[in-house]
Amino acid sequence: MPTPNSPDSRDYYRYAFCETASPEVTRLLAATPSRWGRMPPLSRALVVEAGRVLVENGLLAPGEKFSDQGKRVGLIGGTTTGSLATDLEFAATLLTGPNLASPALFGYTLPNIPLSEAANHFGLIGPVYAIFAPESPLVAAEEEAGRWLVSQPELTLMLACAFDSRPMPGQAGQLAITFTIVSR
Repeated sequence: MPTPNSPDSRDYYRYAFCETASPEVTRLLAATPSRWGRMPPLSRALVVEAGRVLVENGLLAPGEKFSDQGKRVGLIGGTTTGSLATDLEFAATLLTGPNLASPALFGYTLPNIPLSEAANHFGLIGPVYAIFAPESPLVAAEEEAGRWLVSQPELTLMLACAFDSRPMPGQAGQLAITFTIVSR
């Protein structure tokens, strides 16, 4: 059985490689993000896995948003490769000429964007950004999230995650995503 971060993780994240959201994804999120069809797999997986951890921990029900509840929640993502797989996919579209480069992919060539998609879907109005951490991305994200909780008492809680989409020659990237909840 594949797990989120196993070598066969592509099977676990199969939903992220589909242009249309599966019924399971729709049940979990209550509504498919409007940009789902143009999102790269990393963005889709980050939205779904954020939803999974929020629902499984009883923090949100499907379709709820923290912002609607007056809660300030942020998300820090630690990464070793950022959006490299999407960057390379975008670069490949440049080979057909600069005027034919994919505008849909260009918007996802920054590592903050998948985090922003999750923030938008779940109403996160605290700090949301990516940090590069080659050694321990999850630990670095948790530490950064903890610093925010200390310095910003109005924050309800923070989410931290490690995320990567490693390029795989001749195929879609391999995804690895782990979420944690950081609270006071």
